[in-house]
Amino acid sequence: MLKNTFILALCLFTSITTFSQSFWFGPKGAVSFNIQNWNGFERDPYLSFNGDIFIETYNEYSRSSLYSQLGFHTRGSSTRVNFFNGGSANQSFQFDNLVLEIGAKQKLTSKTNSGPYYLVAVRGEYTLGTNLGEYVRFNSAFYPIEDFVRKFNYGITVGGGWEFEFSELIGGLIEFTVNPDLSNQYEQQAIPNIINPFNNQTVTLRERKVRNLSFEIKFGMRFMRKVEYID
Repeated sequence: MLKNTFILALCLFTSITTFSQSFWFGPKGAVSFNIQNWNGFERDPYLSFNGDIFIETYNEYSRSSLYSQLGFHTRGSSTRVNFFNGGSANQSFQFDNLVLEIGAKQKLTSKTNSGPYYLVAVRGEYTLGTNLGEYVRFNSAFYPIEDFVRKFNYGITVGGGWEFEFSELIGGLIEFTVNPDLSNQYEQQAIPNIINPFNNQTVTLRERKVRNLSFEIKFGMRFMRKVEYID
Protein backbone atom coordinates (compact mmCIF):
# COMPACT_ATOMS: atom_id res chain seq x y z
CA MET A 1 0.00 0.00 0.00
CA LEU A 2 2.76 2.44 0.94
CA LYS A 3 4.73 1.67 -2.21
CA ASN A 4 1.63 2.32 -4.32
CA THR A 5 1.11 5.62 -2.49
CA PHE A 6 4.60 6.81 -3.42
CA ILE A 7 4.17 5.76 -7.04
CA LEU A 8 0.81 7.51 -7.26
CA ALA A 9 2.27 10.68 -5.75
CA LEU A 10 5.13 10.75 -8.23
CA CYS A 11 2.76 10.15 -11.14
CA LEU A 12 0.47 12.95 -10.01
CA PHE A 13 3.41 15.29 -9.46
CA THR A 14 4.63 14.61 -12.99
CA SER A 15 1.23 14.71 -14.69
CA ILE A 16 0.32 18.08 -13.20
CA THR A 17 3.43 19.74 -14.62
CA THR A 18 3.14 17.93 -17.95
CA PHE A 19 -0.53 18.16 -18.83
CA SER A 20 -2.02 21.02 -16.81
CA GLN A 21 -2.56 24.26 -18.69
CA SER A 22 -1.80 26.29 -15.59
CA PHE A 23 -0.81 25.42 -12.05
CA TRP A 24 0.18 26.84 -8.67
CA PHE A 25 3.47 26.01 -6.94
CA GLY A 26 5.52 27.22 -4.02
CA PRO A 27 6.91 26.58 -0.52
CA LYS A 28 5.08 26.31 2.78
CA GLY A 29 5.96 25.36 6.32
CA ALA A 30 6.17 26.35 9.97
CA VAL A 31 5.57 24.41 13.20
CA SER A 32 4.43 20.87 14.09
CA PHE A 33 2.92 19.87 17.43
CA ASN A 34 3.76 16.15 17.64
CA ILE A 35 2.24 13.44 19.81
CA GLN A 36 3.09 9.73 19.91
CA ASN A 37 0.99 6.87 21.17
CA TRP A 38 3.17 4.28 22.97
CA ASN A 39 1.11 1.12 23.49
CA GLY A 40 -2.02 3.13 24.21
CA PHE A 41 -0.28 5.78 26.36
CA GLU A 42 0.34 9.32 25.17
CA ARG A 43 3.82 10.75 25.68
CA ASP A 44 4.47 14.45 26.19
CA PRO A 45 4.25 16.56 23.01
CA TYR A 46 7.27 17.52 20.94
CA LEU A 47 7.54 20.72 18.89
CA SER A 48 9.39 20.73 15.57
CA PHE A 49 9.58 22.56 12.25
CA ASN A 50 8.20 21.37 8.92
CA GLY A 51 8.68 22.45 5.33
CA ASP A 52 7.20 21.47 1.96
CA ILE A 53 7.19 22.36 -1.69
CA PHE A 54 3.86 21.88 -3.43
CA ILE A 55 2.25 21.93 -6.84
CA GLU A 56 -1.49 22.30 -7.43
CA THR A 57 -3.80 22.17 -10.42
CA TYR A 58 -5.60 25.34 -11.49
CA ASN A 59 -8.92 25.76 -13.28
CA GLU A 60 -10.55 29.18 -13.16
CA TYR A 61 -13.99 27.57 -13.65
CA SER A 62 -13.71 25.09 -10.76
CA ARG A 63 -13.43 25.42 -6.99
CA SER A 64 -11.76 22.00 -6.72
CA SER A 65 -8.11 21.15 -7.29
CA LEU A 66 -5.59 18.36 -6.83
CA TYR A 67 -2.19 18.85 -5.24
CA SER A 68 1.01 17.02 -4.46
CA GLN A 69 3.76 18.05 -2.07
CA LEU A 70 7.14 16.86 -0.87
CA GLY A 71 8.59 17.90 2.46
CA PHE A 72 10.70 17.28 5.55
CA HIS A 73 8.90 16.71 8.87
CA THR A 74 10.23 15.65 12.26
CA ARG A 75 7.84 13.42 14.21
CA GLY A 76 8.38 12.53 17.84
CA SER A 77 7.52 12.89 21.51
CA SER A 78 9.20 13.57 24.83
CA THR A 79 9.09 12.29 28.39
CA ARG A 80 10.33 13.43 31.80
CA VAL A 81 12.80 10.99 33.41
CA ASN A 82 13.79 10.98 37.10
CA PHE A 83 17.24 9.61 38.03
CA PHE A 84 18.57 7.90 41.18
CA ASN A 85 20.49 11.00 42.29
CA GLY A 86 17.31 13.03 42.44
CA GLY A 87 17.86 14.80 39.14
CA SER A 88 15.56 14.74 36.15
CA ALA A 89 15.73 15.42 32.42
CA ASN A 90 13.39 15.86 29.51
CA GLN A 91 14.20 13.25 26.83
CA SER A 92 12.88 13.47 23.27
CA PHE A 93 12.58 10.79 20.60
CA GLN A 94 12.81 12.22 17.08
CA PHE A 95 12.11 10.70 13.68
CA ASP A 96 13.14 12.78 10.67
CA ASN A 97 10.81 11.87 7.81
CA LEU A 98 10.67 12.65 4.10
CA VAL A 99 6.95 13.08 3.35
CA LEU A 100 5.06 12.71 0.08
CA GLU A 101 1.43 13.85 0.22
CA ILE A 102 -1.29 13.86 -2.43
CA GLY A 103 -4.78 15.20 -1.97
CA ALA A 104 -7.72 17.27 -3.04
CA LYS A 105 -8.75 20.80 -2.07
CA GLN A 106 -12.16 22.40 -2.17
CA LYS A 107 -12.69 26.15 -1.98
CA LEU A 108 -15.67 27.35 0.02
CA THR A 109 -16.31 30.51 -2.00
CA SER A 110 -16.56 31.34 -5.69
CA LYS A 111 -13.45 33.53 -5.55
CA THR A 112 -10.77 32.00 -7.75
CA ASN A 113 -7.56 32.88 -5.92
CA SER A 114 -8.58 33.75 -2.36
CA GLY A 115 -10.80 32.60 0.48
CA PRO A 116 -11.18 29.54 2.74
CA TYR A 117 -10.75 25.92 1.70
CA TYR A 118 -10.56 22.42 3.13
CA LEU A 119 -8.41 19.47 2.09
CA VAL A 120 -8.15 15.70 2.40
CA ALA A 121 -5.00 13.75 1.53
CA VAL A 122 -2.98 10.56 1.92
CA ARG A 123 0.68 10.49 2.96
CA GLY A 124 3.66 8.23 2.51
CA GLU A 125 6.70 8.80 4.75
CA TYR A 126 10.29 7.54 4.74
CA THR A 127 12.41 7.88 7.89
CA LEU A 128 15.78 9.41 6.99
CA GLY A 129 17.18 9.34 10.52
CA THR A 130 16.47 9.47 14.25
CA ASN A 131 18.13 10.63 17.46
CA LEU A 132 17.83 7.20 19.11
CA GLY A 133 21.61 6.75 18.96
CA GLU A 134 21.89 9.27 21.80
CA TYR A 135 20.43 6.69 24.21
CA VAL A 136 22.75 3.79 23.36
CA ARG A 137 25.07 4.96 26.16
CA PHE A 138 22.44 3.92 28.71
CA ASN A 139 22.82 0.31 27.49
CA SER A 140 19.18 -0.42 28.23
CA ALA A 141 16.41 -1.87 26.06
CA PHE A 142 14.02 0.39 27.94
CA TYR A 143 15.01 2.99 25.37
CA PRO A 144 13.89 2.51 21.73
CA ILE A 145 16.63 1.40 19.34
CA GLU A 146 17.18 1.84 15.62
CA ASP A 147 16.64 -1.82 14.80
CA PHE A 148 12.88 -1.57 15.34
CA VAL A 149 12.21 1.68 13.49
CA ARG A 150 9.86 1.27 10.52
CA LYS A 151 11.40 3.14 7.61
CA PHE A 152 8.17 3.38 5.59
CA ASN A 153 4.91 4.66 7.06
CA TYR A 154 1.63 6.01 5.79
CA GLY A 155 -1.31 8.05 7.04
CA ILE A 156 -3.96 10.58 6.18
CA THR A 157 -4.18 14.37 6.39
CA VAL A 158 -7.26 16.54 6.89
CA GLY A 159 -7.41 20.27 7.39
CA GLY A 160 -8.15 23.63 5.92
CA GLY A 161 -6.84 27.11 5.42
CA TRP A 162 -7.18 30.49 3.79
CA GLU A 163 -5.64 31.70 0.56
CA PHE A 164 -4.71 35.34 -0.08
CA GLU A 165 -4.30 37.02 -3.46
CA PHE A 166 -1.46 39.53 -3.77
CA SER A 167 -1.64 39.78 -7.56
CA GLU A 168 -2.89 37.68 -10.46
CA LEU A 169 0.13 35.37 -10.29
CA ILE A 170 1.23 35.63 -6.66
CA GLY A 171 -0.57 34.74 -3.44
CA GLY A 172 -0.13 33.48 0.09
CA LEU A 173 -1.75 30.98 2.41
CA ILE A 174 -2.15 29.93 6.01
CA GLU A 175 -3.05 26.29 6.67
CA PHE A 176 -3.81 24.00 9.60
CA THR A 177 -3.78 20.19 9.30
CA VAL A 178 -4.23 17.11 11.47
CA ASN A 179 -1.98 14.22 10.43
CA PRO A 180 -2.64 10.81 12.02
CA ASP A 181 -0.53 7.85 10.93
CA LEU A 182 -2.23 4.56 10.09
CA SER A 183 0.96 2.53 10.54
CA ASN A 184 3.45 2.27 13.39
CA GLN A 185 6.62 4.35 13.38
CA TYR A 186 8.25 1.82 15.73
CA GLU A 187 7.52 -1.88 16.32
CA GLN A 188 9.38 -3.98 18.87
CA GLN A 189 8.44 -7.49 20.01
CA ALA A 190 8.52 -8.51 23.68
CA ILE A 191 12.07 -8.94 25.07
CA PRO A 192 12.67 -11.16 28.15
CA ASN A 193 15.35 -10.92 30.85
CA ILE A 194 15.87 -7.16 30.73
CA ILE A 195 17.34 -5.37 33.75
CA ASN A 196 15.20 -2.41 34.79
CA PRO A 197 17.62 0.56 35.09
CA PHE A 198 15.42 2.16 37.76
CA ASN A 199 15.28 -0.75 40.28
CA ASN A 200 17.80 -3.29 38.88
CA GLN A 201 15.17 -6.05 38.73
CA THR A 202 14.89 -8.46 35.79
CA VAL A 203 11.70 -8.01 33.79
CA THR A 204 10.19 -8.86 30.42
CA LEU A 205 9.90 -5.79 28.27
CA ARG A 206 6.50 -6.02 26.64
CA GLU A 207 5.80 -5.43 22.96
CA ARG A 208 6.19 -1.79 22.01
CA LYS A 209 4.32 -0.02 19.23
CA VAL A 210 4.62 3.70 18.53
CA ARG A 211 2.28 5.68 16.28
CA ASN A 212 2.52 9.34 15.23
CA LEU A 213 -0.06 12.11 15.39
CA SER A 214 0.92 15.63 14.31
CA PHE A 215 -0.88 18.96 14.27
CA GLU A 216 0.71 21.38 11.83
CA ILE A 217 0.35 25.04 11.03
CA LYS A 218 1.87 26.34 7.81
CA PHE A 219 2.43 29.64 6.07
CA GLY A 220 3.26 29.69 2.39
CA MET A 221 3.64 31.52 -0.88
CA ARG A 222 1.78 30.64 -4.09
CA PHE A 223 3.10 31.32 -7.58
CA MET A 224 1.16 30.59 -10.74
CA ARG A 225 2.53 29.23 -13.96
CA LYS A 226 -0.17 30.49 -16.30
CA VAL A 227 -0.51 29.24 -19.87
CA GLU A 228 -2.54 31.29 -22.32
CA TYR A 229 -3.36 30.26 -25.86
CA ILE A 230 -3.55 32.98 -28.50
CA ASP A 231 -5.52 32.40 -31.70
